[in-house]
Amino acid sequence: MLDNLSVIHLLNGCTMTVSEQIKVQTACVIGGVIAVGIARFAYTPMLPEMAEDIGLTESVAGFLAAANYAGYLSGALLISFLHVLRFKVQLYKVSLCTAALTTVAMGFTEHELLWYLLRFLSGLSTAGGVLLGGGLLMHWLRENSAKPELGIFFSSLGIGIVLTAVTAEMIKTSFSWDMQWIIYGLLATVLLIPVWLWFPHFSDKGVAQGKHYSEEEPSRSFFITLQCAYFCAGFGYVVTATFLVAMVEKLPALSGQGWAVWLWVGVAAAPGCWLWDLYARKVGLWAALLQAYLVNGVSVALLLLDQTQMTVYSSAVLYGFSFIGIVSMTLAMMGRLYPENPSRPMSHLTFSYGIAQVIAPALVGVLAQQSGNFNEGLGITLAVLGCGTALLIWASILLKRTPDRSNKNAITER
Repeated sequence: MLDNLSVIHLLNGCTMTVSEQIKVQTACVIGGVIAVGIARFAYTPMLPEMAEDIGLTESVAGFLAAANYAGYLSGALLISFLHVLRFKVQLYKVSLCTAALTTVAMGFTEHELLWYLLRFLSGLSTAGGVLLGGGLLMHWLRENSAKPELGIFFSSLGIGIVLTAVTAEMIKTSFSWDMQWIIYGLLATVLLIPVWLWFPHFSDKGVAQGKHYSEEEPSRSFFITLQCAYFCAGFGYVVTATFLVAMVEKLPALSGQGWAVWLWVGVAAAPGCWLWDLYARKVGLWAALLQAYLVNGVSVALLLLDQTQMTVYSSAVLYGFSFIGIVSMTLAMMGRLYPENPSRPMSHLTFSYGIAQVIAPALVGVLAQQSGNFNEGLGITLAVLGCGTALLIWASILLKRTPDRSNKNAITER
């Protein structure tokens, strides 16, 4: 009898642990939806609305996107210097509140300089929501002896895209552009509630004691090459993320379908991390990452070569599926190759990704305004992705020269 009771108590304890883990992961995913899905991605379906209502030009749209990513870049740089756990938790919560406030504030002004400031602050909040949120979740999982994986966390990007696409379709005919911004901000505010209720308390937890690793790290030339490849991936990501809906709305045969195309990006991205994880276990992390780069390039090539309905929707699906895989697999690779302190190389890669996200939308926006279409920008994007793929191949060659067995295993194992 006592044995049976012991088993029951043990099972109850396990159930509570699993339940708590689900709540924590859900809170972090919702935080990602607020910081990325709304604070960043609400801007994409809003571009046609702002262009129609107040004459927002492609160049201003591009510079606004650049300001947003400048904020993200600054946030990534700032976060790389943070070490105090309790301060990270506080900054994470401030970031989510800032995401909601800056989104609401976009609807209360038409002043261009204020827009730049708000989008910059929104970018800061995105960095906090993603980088701090992911890091804190990883810390909590390790402290509680759970599997330290972030695939579920990165699904927040796809979920956020789906949410903004559906919301855009629901409100675009009944509300003006400024009211739409306010609605997005209020939605973010409502989503803060479960985050506050379920986010774990770190005040009584010490800093995680990591294991000591004596393996030799990859060469500096490898990391610089990978950093350049990730810069190219950031370029490919941001052009479509910023201008896809605007591109679609310019096509007579697809006018009014921008929200649906954007929806399919999110539908493909939401399970993307998990599916790439499964695939990488079969073919190896590097092989899967290389194929993700190639798929991302194909998504851009389709938009450039043919802009029929089937092609555009196919491009959206391939784009959503591939960009999320590139991000999740690259960051997972850092955890394998730099187990002693993975946050530092992660922040450096994110910095490179962010630089591309500042340069690309500004450049493509100016080119689109001059030419009246996005073909030149897409051509440049495709070329940059081609360079990124070549750099990724060279990085894998450089890694193979590392005389450490564990690093080589990272090439073939997931």
